[in-house]
Amino acid sequence: MEFFLSTFRNKIDAKGRVSVPAPYRALLARKSAEGGLILGPDITAPALVAGGRDYLDGLNRRIDELPDLHPEREMLIDGLLPFLSELSLDQEGRVQLGAPFLGHAGLASPGEAVFVGRRHSFQIWEPKAWEARAAEARAKAAAWLRGGSGS
Repeated sequence: MEFFLSTFRNKIDAKGRVSVPAPYRALLARKSAEGGLILGPDITAPALVAGGRDYLDGLNRRIDELPDLHPEREMLIDGLLPFLSELSLDQEGRVQLGAPFLGHAGLASPGEAVFVGRRHSFQIWEPKAWEARAAEARAKAAAWLRGGSGS
């Protein structure tokens, strides 16, 4: 199984386009013949979450595990799916980030974005927000590895 790994920093142009890192594009292409991208706001962070068609399939599997008309199923459908977009990359490997996506993640156009691999998906962060998140996460991970709670 292949994962989205590592961290990359790319420029956002004045039209809101950003180049998806080459390793991520290659993985997206291997995961789907179309090589498309599922993109949406991360509901747990001021970032965007993205992945291939398999990312969306994974969300749908989790939703399908719940019975029809179950309140949590309806909440997941209403809280996640309407905010996702299926986007295509242009010939230069760029994706267009619309105003709602830029606003959710605090990204500027023009500006910069940080791509963060998260195994089956990746996130897109505003650089300073990512630096703060990464520092906190590394400290908690180090504490956990030392046997502490990290909380």
